[in-house]
Amino acid sequence: MCRFLRSLSCIAVVASAAEDGSCPAGAKDCSKTISEDSSDSVLGKLYSIIFNQKKNISSYVDRLSDEVLTERDTTNEYYDLATDFYEYGWGSSFHFAARHKGESLAESIKRHEHFLALKLGLSAGQQVADLGMGVGGPLRSIAKFTGASVTGVTINDYQVRRAQKLTQQRESAESASRMRYVQGDFTKLVPEVFQPESLDACYYIESACHISNRTEVFSESVKALKKGGKLFTFEWVMTDRYDPSNAAHVEIKKGVEFGNGIEDLVSYKAALASLEASGFRILEHGDLVDIAEEWYGESNVPWYFDMGRYYAFGSVGDFQLSQFGQKVLHNLLWFVAKIGLVPQDALETEKMLGHGGRNLVAGGQTKIFTPMYYILAEKL
Repeated sequence: MCRFLRSLSCIAVVASAAEDGSCPAGAKDCSKTISEDSSDSVLGKLYSIIFNQKKNISSYVDRLSDEVLTERDTTNEYYDLATDFYEYGWGSSFHFAARHKGESLAESIKRHEHFLALKLGLSAGQQVADLGMGVGGPLRSIAKFTGASVTGVTINDYQVRRAQKLTQQRESAESASRMRYVQGDFTKLVPEVFQPESLDACYYIESACHISNRTEVFSESVKALKKGGKLFTFEWVMTDRYDPSNAAHVEIKKGVEFGNGIEDLVSYKAALASLEASGFRILEHGDLVDIAEEWYGESNVPWYFDMGRYYAFGSVGDFQLSQFGQKVLHNLLWFVAKIGLVPQDALETEKMLGHGGRNLVAGGQTKIFTPMYYILAEKL
């Protein structure tokens, strides 16, 4: 730890001599001040968390409460702040998964992605879109599992660069040739990203929630898909157990929204209605949370399990996701900010994400929220 802190001190001197790097609200090139070159080691991830610019935390907070400003800017700014933390905790796949005892978190994440691919019936030679791709973990998994060519779209430039870097580091030339990453708005896909009726299938993994008007999202998929093309989505939605007159429920909902870059979490019924209004026929749907309980019974592991544990020392990843591990990260960020090595922005970002995480656990425990309501639909 002493050696690590000495290295932080040296880097801080260089950083202080550099340009401020702060980003005004809504600035298009905000994330271009963020370096994509971090390593996959724990220290590499900590380095990115601390030194990649987080100066737009205050404008993110203001933006989320300003109904005049758009959800796209909120989302872009959020992922400038959150991506390094997500990679630190979750690796390159930013999503939850159904899980059973005896299965590791990493195994469940991979199976969750393969479940999606099988539902879509993906195969070699197909053209597929990953809409809201993060840093491309699911995209790379699905492209290799199916042989399909997958184009990922994210509004965030930093995530595109991280996805490209990770592909360069991890994938063969043959696999990489079927993986493409584009910065774009998934409510403006045609013709900006895809030609009309050029896709065999598309999917969203916990990403459509960043636009509360889901019809606006799914209408673009209709334009890009061939007739009969399939859409699959894992939706962050409120369940029938949510009671808007219950103050505790509302507080949890708002906490999830604030900590995850979301302006308004809709119900699963609203998501289904939006798909039908966009020109899709619903083939099947259901809450994978409830389905997993039926499938696995007493062996079921809740999706929020790792975040809900206080102590976990089975692996470095278990520790990082546990509440105790999150407190250690918080205290480290507090310390380096207190002694003046870095500004407070990384600490404030961690507080925001921690607040969101605690409310995700509360939403899962009360079952008023699910991150994996799945829907399979077909273009009419």
